[in-house]
Amino acid sequence: MLKLPCYLIVLHLIGAAGAAAPNLRPLHYNLSLLTEVDPVKLSGTFSGEVIIRLRVWRETRTIVLSKNGLRVGPKVLLFRSNTGGRVTVRKVWHIRRLHQYGIVFNSMLWLGEEYSLVLQFSGRMSRAGGYFVGGYMDTKDHSQWIAVTQLAPNLANTVFPCFENRTFLAPFILNLAHPRGTNAVSNMRVRKIFDHENDDYIWTSFHQTPAMSVQRLAFSINRFTNRTSAEIAKGPAVTTWLRPKIADQGDYAIRITSQIIVYFVGLFGKPYPATKIDQLILPDTAYQSHEHLGLVSYPEAAFLYSEQHSSTRAKQGVASHVAREFAHHWLSDLENAALHWLHYGLSDYVAGFAVDNVEPAWRFHELTMLRQALAVLDEDAGSSAQPVSLAHALMSSDTQAYHKSALLFRMLHSLIGTQVFVNALRLYLQRSPKGSSSNQAFLWHTLQEESDRQMSLRQDIKVSQLMDSWTMQPGYPLIRVMRNYATNQVTVTQERFLRNPGKRMKRPQHCWWVPLTFASAGRVSFVSTLPSEWLTCRAKKENASRLILNEVAQPDEWVVFNLRLATPCRVTYDERNWQLIGKALSAPNASSIDRFTRAQLISDVLNLAAAGVVTYDLALNFLGHLRDEDEFIVWQAAGKCLEWLYRTLRNTAIISTFKGFVRGLLQAKFDELFKSDAAAAAGKENITELMVIVLQLSCQTDLQSCADFALQEFAGLTLATNRIPVDLRETIYCTAIQFGTEADWTLLRRLYKRSDVSEERRIILSALACSRENWAMDKLLGLAFVGQYLPKDDVLLIFSAVAQNPFGYTLAKKYLVNNIKAIIKLYGSSTDELAQLVTVLMKEVTTERELNAVRMLMKTDLGNLPGFKTAFRRILEVGHDNIAWHSRQYHNVLAAVCNITGSIEPQCIY
Repeated sequence: MLKLPCYLIVLHLIGAAGAAAPNLRPLHYNLSLLTEVDPVKLSGTFSGEVIIRLRVWRETRTIVLSKNGLRVGPKVLLFRSNTGGRVTVRKVWHIRRLHQYGIVFNSMLWLGEEYSLVLQFSGRMSRAGGYFVGGYMDTKDHSQWIAVTQLAPNLANTVFPCFENRTFLAPFILNLAHPRGTNAVSNMRVRKIFDHENDDYIWTSFHQTPAMSVQRLAFSINRFTNRTSAEIAKGPAVTTWLRPKIADQGDYAIRITSQIIVYFVGLFGKPYPATKIDQLILPDTAYQSHEHLGLVSYPEAAFLYSEQHSSTRAKQGVASHVAREFAHHWLSDLENAALHWLHYGLSDYVAGFAVDNVEPAWRFHELTMLRQALAVLDEDAGSSAQPVSLAHALMSSDTQAYHKSALLFRMLHSLIGTQVFVNALRLYLQRSPKGSSSNQAFLWHTLQEESDRQMSLRQDIKVSQLMDSWTMQPGYPLIRVMRNYATNQVTVTQERFLRNPGKRMKRPQHCWWVPLTFASAGRVSFVSTLPSEWLTCRAKKENASRLILNEVAQPDEWVVFNLRLATPCRVTYDERNWQLIGKALSAPNASSIDRFTRAQLISDVLNLAAAGVVTYDLALNFLGHLRDEDEFIVWQAAGKCLEWLYRTLRNTAIISTFKGFVRGLLQAKFDELFKSDAAAAAGKENITELMVIVLQLSCQTDLQSCADFALQEFAGLTLATNRIPVDLRETIYCTAIQFGTEADWTLLRRLYKRSDVSEERRIILSALACSRENWAMDKLLGLAFVGQYLPKDDVLLIFSAVAQNPFGYTLAKKYLVNNIKAIIKLYGSSTDELAQLVTVLMKEVTTERELNAVRMLMKTDLGNLPGFKTAFRRILEVGHDNIAWHSRQYHNVLAAVCNITGSIEPQCIY
């Protein structure tokens, strides 16, 4: 039985204590709101009235609402619904810290009675609130504004006084007053439009919503144009609202939206839960995409695609993003605050199948899951990692928990099979209660019930036991596979994997239920991921997590565990088995080992070396077979690790030797891909991504033929003509700017100003930061933090690119320190967004002196931001881990690289 950590038990008890029956429940909201915007300052105010019909469940004299930053009054009235009589107010109180607004009445509110509460209110629009203003330039280069709400997870109380408990579901009637010439969109269809008492304004009234939490209300005022998707038989009408200037770039996403909805109707066995959908494409957003009943909002970068100027990866990203947002529509009714990770993870997982249905040639789902697995294993290896089940309690915008949750559904799916998985999912959607905190247990029960019926799991393996071991404790296991070649036995054990093992703390022993799959040279089969054995966590047994296997392979045969990375964990072997695997990968028939498993092996061995589990001699020698590797997913795994090493070693004496080592791996592959006849094939899907990875690594490590190729391609670039393959532009632009002139920088800057394609603009911004000139980086930082209409994601992109430039780190840090107050104001005190900027600096830290400088910035200027203490700990861990790696592993990498290259540079001799 899994032993829960004490902090989970405490949270559970707090939740149980807070679940006491409330005194009142809302039955209906009627919300009227006037929006007034200053188009020059891009600021605004709102005022309105809300009528809340409510029922008394326990007699009381007090109504307690939630409000944050609002002014309530002067009208505060309460009427009895059955008589129309008014209940007079005795006093009101406000606890600002808890965002509570209490109204005490002279008379008792009677049990079972219904009342209507009428409140006037007003507030200011803000990025830190749930209703804010964004800006953009129209087709005539005139400034325009858009007002939009994003009330989840806890910002409804910044827009109107309400009951913010997510379990309180009530229908809404919404009435919006907005300037003539603007559009109003919301969850429901427009009921009527009529005149406002101010001739410059009109009222738009919407049909009543179904019962829902206040966080799911959404609306926007804008001057967008609209496009309609293909009609869906017995499905919702889909309308997309976006800037007229870039409307054509929405064609791809608009076309596949209908196909994705039809797919999910079939998968879930339920119709879409509304009669219409409005898709709102935002030029900038304080948060990520949000899906609400009848209204979905996206940042432009996640929705727009240009056939001429967007990459293959961007097109895949658009399809994935749209699929993920719609997948969650079927699950949002079941959502509970504590189960965000569950439903978002499930949406993330099934979205890939919808993309495969729309674009089968991509084989998108399996490739994305592997990429996601490698990213999660990297992020979840820190000592501060939290269980995915605490994702909402941490109030973090980080999607790490959702991605990990998706991987766990992938693991479970591979164990029980598609028929069981889909049947259980449909039963879950049919039977589970709305918003219940018991839905997690109910989902595990449904999966278990269906699995038992189909006999797809071993009898002693319980779904709840398995999934709780992965969701209710932090991190993931390192599986140790140790072979006894004399007895032909294999001993398998587990422990928690940590990037910085020196930070182990005294905690309860972690243990996971781990399905074991394996193959050997004598039994080469990577098709099935059904487990041959299990590592279990049975209570009161000393060797519960130790397993001994017999006759797995002959002594001269390799063994590989965790086929196709079906389980999110790392695996290490005894040195002899590592050598046997390396020999097999260098042999002519290396492809007999599945490409996903090859990618996993490279990711494992390099990350294990970084943690000191295996030596860097073993890990770097293991990479030799890359010279003959043709699968981009394997190169991608290697590239991720090599890029981290490059960045970490960039300012050390060993960097030139390390670059020489990497160039030795790349030269033959670069020549193969980029000779004249291969360059013409860059648009072919089977090699494009491989070309992107090899080109980036080659130019990054100063391969001369790469620089020559990039400069030659860039030389043909003009404002009117761009023949550079779209997928290769990022590296070619960066290399040209790095070695080019001020005229090259200016040309690219002018291309940026002309472009309306989000991805192209981001590629150019990143490339402009590759300059070695301070004036160029100063200009970019000024553009980032002073430009009024630059999306905040692009601000982070510029700051990251400058900080990662060897010539730009000091400049970026100085700019942030000197302008921190203005930057806090720009971000509206958004803790998550400001933490991202500081994390960029911390990732470059390698010494205690650098760490202390960033620590001082956080303590002095950011320490009072809400929720920053949690972010503070996570950011500091990044710096501590970097310093620890340099202390323990730098000399090991030095020795390994010098041995492999035979370098006679001074650092290798002395």
